[in-house]
Amino acid sequence: MITAALSAFADLSLRTRLESIAVFSAVACGGLWWITREPPPIPEVVTAAPTLRQSDGSLIAERAPNPKPMRPAHVIPTGGTEVRREQVTVAPSPAAAASGCPPVRVELSLVRMPDRGQRVVASSPDGDVVSAIDIPIEPALMAPPPRPWAAGLSYSTRREVGVWVERDIGRLRLGAELSKGDGPARAEIRVGATF
Repeated sequence: MITAALSAFADLSLRTRLESIAVFSAVACGGLWWITREPPPIPEVVTAAPTLRQSDGSLIAERAPNPKPMRPAHVIPTGGTEVRREQVTVAPSPAAAASGCPPVRVELSLVRMPDRGQRVVASSPDGDVVSAIDIPIEPALMAPPPRPWAAGLSYSTRREVGVWVERDIGRLRLGAELSKGDGPARAEIRVGATF
């Protein structure tokens, strides 16, 4: 089969051969790009979670997803989109409480800006925010979506050429292959587990 294809290719004119090589190269490069390209990031999946107090006294904030919250107490910058809002209430230390310092509530908004960056907006209904700092440590990228399907070509040492397809269903992988050599066509079914 391959020998017949090579013989037919050799019988073509030089121009047709060059055009065939160019088309094959373009298709191969496109396929290689598609297989090796970086998958796009996907949105974070957030679910409700309770408040957790840590051994050092810090607090892991309660997570309460709300796609349509009330307006924030502060102005969102022009062109920005609020993507996350934090609210913190801080009780004064015993020494500060003795001097009459009441608990202070702070509201923070994480805002996605048009330049693809993110900014934090801080406000407090209990006073004036004196300073605020946002320390980006690592950009948050989500894992790519799963790709449960796979397909391709196969070639065996017995000179059989074939096509195959596989599908992952949970931890189970199912596959089928159809190949043809000198004899009759051969079909194969595969069942396995991912790990």
